[in-house]
Amino acid sequence: MNERIAGFLIDECLSSGLADLAIEHDYYALATTRMGRWRGRNDYSVARFAIDRDLVLVTNDRHDFEAIYEQIEVHPGIVFITAGHSKLRELKYQLAMFNLVLEAVEDSDPLSEAILVTAKEGRGRQVRLNISRYAFP
Repeated sequence: MNERIAGFLIDECLSSGLADLAIEHDYYALATTRMGRWRGRNDYSVARFAIDRDLVLVTNDRHDFEAIYEQIEVHPGIVFITAGHSKLRELKYQLAMFNLVLEAVEDSDPLSEAILVTAKEGRGRQVRLNISRYAFP
């Protein structure tokens, strides 16, 4: 566990099981789908909630949240979990992708960074997971 990370906020477009995985790794985590009034909130409100509490936002809505976060000079970090094929959006793949994130932040926090994790179908039944980090904005 990286103690410099306050925790994670899992956006409603991803499984709340990601919050459970973060908690299993001793991180504080919230899932908007479990927060009652937060279901269906606009993206700006979700981003502001995460930033105000120093939480790393985890979402698959790259387009909308990039537009919001690119206006913020310093933020606790954002994670984009994306998959090209709907099958790859299943819980087992979301968990595998988020597990890569948890490993990646173990030794260095994602302050003002974006982490992009992608899943693509390979040959046969193989699935390729890729992770990249970059300064953002």
